[in-house]
Amino acid sequence: MLPDLPKALSLKEKARLLAEYDEAPVNRTVKVDDSVYQYLVASSVKEADILRQIRAETSLYHMARMQISPETGQLLAMLVKIQNPKRILEIGVFTGYSTFSIGLAMASDASMVALEKKAMWLDVAKRYIDEAGLESRLQTKLGDALESLACLEQEGAKFDFVFIDADKENQLAYYQSVKKMLNKGGCIAIDNTLWWGNVAKPEFQDKHTCQVRAFNDFVRADDEVDLSLIPIGDGLTLIRKKY
Repeated sequence: MLPDLPKALSLKEKARLLAEYDEAPVNRTVKVDDSVYQYLVASSVKEADILRQIRAETSLYHMARMQISPETGQLLAMLVKIQNPKRILEIGVFTGYSTFSIGLAMASDASMVALEKKAMWLDVAKRYIDEAGLESRLQTKLGDALESLACLEQEGAKFDFVFIDADKENQLAYYQSVKKMLNKGGCIAIDNTLWWGNVAKPEFQDKHTCQVRAFNDFVRADDEVDLSLIPIGDGLTLIRKKY
């Protein structure tokens, strides 16, 4: 005997169903333990030699965990290849893994501005600029990012793609600043928006966790953008400016 086929709902039935329906979405995201993660990297990541060199050098430093993961870098590169932005901005260079993930993916007629507040990290990244062949299209700026952003805005700078991976204290201020310089349809990618998973745990009330939570709430309420928070690395939020 054949099962009953679904029947079209009337408008009244749809309204009643929606009014009564409060079930949370089913978690269909795969739990990424070490074995799944190693499979993910081994089966999908195609890391350029220069990126592997930067990752290896960064492993020598005590703050190595600040570096984005290889699969996150590859996703940023994919987004750049899909969107084909002409003007790119990065806030937070560190040793340059994300900078070169993006820079190597951008078109030959595109350019990038990268902001970093610590000379010691920017010096590491600069050693790889010539090797990557980006010396004419990648401009680095050392100093306070908010001050650099204010100067860029005053100069009338516009961008199509922005990557933010810097201090969480000023995360919202960075977002608000770059959004004003973002062209319609432009994208912003923001790292660390799951913050080690602590944002989902009420018992974590430390300063940085609260700052990331507040940022996520702000962006969620921003009707001028589309967004998607992706559980890759430490959480990556993708934002598209509607107008």
